[in-house]
This record gives sequence, C-alpha cells and structure tokens, in this order.
Amino acid sequence: MTKPTRRKRYRRTCPLCTEPSHHGGLPRAIPFGVPTYWSSEAALAIFEFVDEMRDLILAVYATQLQDAGQDRWQSPPAQPAVIPDDELPF
Repeated sequence: MTKPTRRKRYRRTCPLCTEPSHHGGLPRAIPFGVPTYWSSEAALAIFEFVDEMRDLILAVYATQLQDAGQDRWQSPPAQPAVIPDDELPF
C-alpha cells in the first residue's frame, strides 16, 4: 500500500497587490482590500464606478433596501409590563 501524498496548495496572489508601495507609511491596502498605491485617476474611476453601481442598485431595489433598513434599525415592540395585583404600590 502506498502512502498518500499531500498536495501543495498554491495561493494565487493579486497582481495589483504585488506592486511596490508608493505611499511611504500607508499600509499596502485598506481593510476592504483597496490598494493604497492607485493613481488619483484610477481611484476616481473606481469611485465613479462604485457610485454608479450604487445608483443602479438603488433604482432596482429601493423599496427592499428601505424595508431592510427599517427592519435593521427599528427597535422591537415594547412588551407591556405586567405587575401582579398584590404588588401594586397603592
């Protein structure tokens, strides 16, 4: 019987992440994986794209987003306090 062999796992790296940092003390990426070395033109293009996507999503899902937002931030209905008659202060 032959011994099972382990396969090496190769992790692909993002080609943008292998670029050298151009901004000194800044981290290589913001927590959401946004590179910190984009040019201002590239950052603006991505920002405009995301803004347009936001508008399109809002146009399609406006009602569902409003309902989800209300559900998320609305406090649960208050439960009426039940005080037994023998514990009433008067």
